[in-house]
Amino acid sequence: MLTKKYYPIIFSVLAVFMIRLVLSLLPSFGADMGTWFGWAGRLASLGFGKFYSDTVWTQYTPGYFYFLWLIGKLDWVNEFAIKVPVILSDIGVGIFIWSLVKKINLKLAYTSFFLYVLNPVVIFDGSVWGQIDGLLTLFLFISAYFLIEKKNLVLSVFFWSIAFLIKPQAIAVATVYLPVLLMKKFKTKEIFSASVVGFLTIFLLSLPFFKNNPILGLPELITRMGKYYSYTSVNAFNVWSWVGFWQTDAAIFLGLSLNVWGIVLLASSMLLSLFLFRNKLDKKANWYLLFAVLSLCFFLFPTKVHERYLFPFFAFLLTAAALSKSRNLFGIYIVTSVVSFLNLYYPYSYYYPAQLKSDFLYSLSEGAAKIIGFVFLLVYFSLIFVEKLPKINLPRFSFKKVPPIKLPRVNLTGRTVKVSLAAILAFAFITRVFDLGSPPEEYFDEVYHAFTAKVMMGPEAAKAWEWWNTPPEGFAYEWTHPPLAKLGMALGMKIFGENSFGWRIPGAFLGVVSVFLIYLLSKHIFKDEVVGLISAGVFSLDGLPLVMNRIGMNDSYILCFSLLSIYLFLRQKNFLSALTFGLAIASKWSAIWTIPILGMIWLKRKKKFESSNLWFLLLPFTIYLLTYLQMFLTGHGLSVWWEMQKQMWWYHTGLRATHPYTSQWWSWPLLIRPIYLYTSDEVLGTVSRIYAFGNPFVFWFGFFSIIMSFIFSFVERNKKLGFIVFCYLIFFVPWALSPRIMFLYHYLPSIPFLAIATGYILRRNPKLIFAYLLICLFLFIYFFPHWAGLQVPLWLDRSYYWIPSWR
Repeated sequence: MLTKKYYPIIFSVLAVFMIRLVLSLLPSFGADMGTWFGWAGRLASLGFGKFYSDTVWTQYTPGYFYFLWLIGKLDWVNEFAIKVPVILSDIGVGIFIWSLVKKINLKLAYTSFFLYVLNPVVIFDGSVWGQIDGLLTLFLFISAYFLIEKKNLVLSVFFWSIAFLIKPQAIAVATVYLPVLLMKKFKTKEIFSASVVGFLTIFLLSLPFFKNNPILGLPELITRMGKYYSYTSVNAFNVWSWVGFWQTDAAIFLGLSLNVWGIVLLASSMLLSLFLFRNKLDKKANWYLLFAVLSLCFFLFPTKVHERYLFPFFAFLLTAAALSKSRNLFGIYIVTSVVSFLNLYYPYSYYYPAQLKSDFLYSLSEGAAKIIGFVFLLVYFSLIFVEKLPKINLPRFSFKKVPPIKLPRVNLTGRTVKVSLAAILAFAFITRVFDLGSPPEEYFDEVYHAFTAKVMMGPEAAKAWEWWNTPPEGFAYEWTHPPLAKLGMALGMKIFGENSFGWRIPGAFLGVVSVFLIYLLSKHIFKDEVVGLISAGVFSLDGLPLVMNRIGMNDSYILCFSLLSIYLFLRQKNFLSALTFGLAIASKWSAIWTIPILGMIWLKRKKKFESSNLWFLLLPFTIYLLTYLQMFLTGHGLSVWWEMQKQMWWYHTGLRATHPYTSQWWSWPLLIRPIYLYTSDEVLGTVSRIYAFGNPFVFWFGFFSIIMSFIFSFVERNKKLGFIVFCYLIFFVPWALSPRIMFLYHYLPSIPFLAIATGYILRRNPKLIFAYLLICLFLFIYFFPHWAGLQVPLWLDRSYYWIPSWR
């Protein structure tokens, strides 16, 4: 007899059932529901043995067909007959989760129950769409229950076998039995019995459908099913959404088909997951988490995947979150539920736009597909590298002064530091000079900068200083910026020849120097080698500095000399700081924003006057004037020089041009609009393009790090962090006042300080470092052809445009 203590869960179940039943009145996914109805009628009239056909599409494993046969025989073929068992299955999983969690905390058990049964993904899949993933998940969860809770391998394999017959996606979690065998928790007899039970369950339940081919009938069916959807992603927002939906997975990349690459990624990810979990399975929560991770692998990495393959992930992740009382896992559950719902909504609305369509939701889901794929990849790495996600070291808000936290101690030998720094610099150098001469012709603003640098080297050098001259068609004399960068390009061509490599190599070299300066700056400010190494590594993994270092423009010059001036001033080398500031201002006028930074450093020293500061009154102007020496030597006087300065000012303050790749200053940290710099003609299905564009993870995590650094600087009175945030803001926020059009590359001088803030935040949370750098490296390799203009297949090129504004 039921006692009163069960009344709340009974009422909860009834309430949820009624809610889900009402929601099931919403329009179903027509194609799938029509298929269920057709198969039910076919089974009722032809029986099991004649169901499968070469002329009628019947590519589905037979587990669910017993139910379709029943409703066909009873003439109950309607939407409620399809949806109600799935709703009950979802509630059944919810009850299982409730029963497991109530042993720990009853309130948490009810919270978990409702978080599952009212999850938008769970509701939409079963009550609205009319799919049967809830049925699959119920049997998978029962299988996990008997394995983890009851230690009954035979029943676990039995229920897994039924799940496999319902949908072959059950194979996703089959590898969980590998650690079970290796840990030797079951006797040989029980392992043998479970194997026999599993084989017989699958064989006997499929036998009525394959009487003429009892052994190979089911394997051949599954093989045909796999070949039917020979595409990269069948509407799944996974890593293959970067390539594009419904692209053939027979395409070759590095000698292997995309299908094979998917299998390699799946196998590697699963083996890595099992390896990393091998010593963590003494806790039940980690068993459920392993089930969740394996389910995620099966959705994320192979080709041919549908949008619904992630469904079992949520039941296992929620159970792990509740059993471990992990707020982090609950947070991941909520985030992945929201983005997975968008994934489900996309094909539902795309194929049946008249049904329950929200233009906003459809546009959001379509535009966010590639970003959501990246989110799932991030979730995977987050889950496998830690047993319990680390809580990010956040401050406690208080009006009392809180001392800055002591960074976790890391023992690095001098040799380790040197080797690590050398590796970072070597990586920066190789990625900046690899294939640097391509394209061989001028592209984007090289038609101004590099062209003028070549003119400076020739017999008509005087024209480089005369803004009134008419340039050749397709080119223009570049007089709108000071000449140092153009002189640097001319020097490069003197050494390496008058070619694209010659005019680009000085900027690439200064880019590597900038990486080294970020190491020196962050190390000096925080007195910490590790912060320095991480910051330099982060900067070297970003795409925007890479692209701007590989093009013949002046941005590499201003960045390097501004950083050098700041570093030297921190070291109280005022003469050298003033000299390098002169070089910065002679590269680009926006170096003027270095002055407030130097002022902040001077105020921190609390000195009323430093005689060495007088160098800033003399050296910068002297250096600036000296860069115009060639102009004077070609017969132009001070009056022409002064008129050129006025022309430069009028140009930048009066420019009212338009450009398709312009962007607002506030959008730069969000990486909304890149700059399209170059494209080649398509050759045999390949193309090369160059986009000035950041590494998404460097940008977005870096922006988060800036926000956290601001909070730390305020709460902990951490002046060092406050200085980093100030440097970051001063280099790009003033662009809000600019009357001219702006581009993402104007954000470049802020990125070093974004990298330093990232290095500090990671240093406070060392468990995040490896996963963060690994993800950044993965994305760097993935985007490198997009940044460097390498020839790639069209499908790979299409994968880079995660959102429409990136195209």
